Amino acid sequence: MIIRVLTQGQYTVEGNALVELDAMDNSLLDAVEASDEIQFTANLQKVVSFVQTKGVKVPDEELVESDLIIPAPDTSLEEAREMFAGYPRDLT
Repeated sequence: MIIRVLTQGQYTVEGNALVELDAMDNSLLDAVEASDEIQFTANLQKVVSFVQTKGVKVPDEELVESDLIIPAPDTSLEEAREMFAGYPRDLT
């Protein structure tokens, strides 16, 4: 799966990492739904770090369609609410 982290680039994430990412992503969406800014910020940092650590960076010059887009690490809760409108809860 190709995942874009806004302002950070694209990463290929595969296998069991997708299952872990799905659980992390659900926690992120739960924080958005609960309007919990502290949990949202912490979970977003975890998701971004996970993708950067477990994924393989796609070269910037390579044009590839993203399967999933994750907000930039400095995204506010309000901005995330707008981005996640209609977002599917399950990645796998």
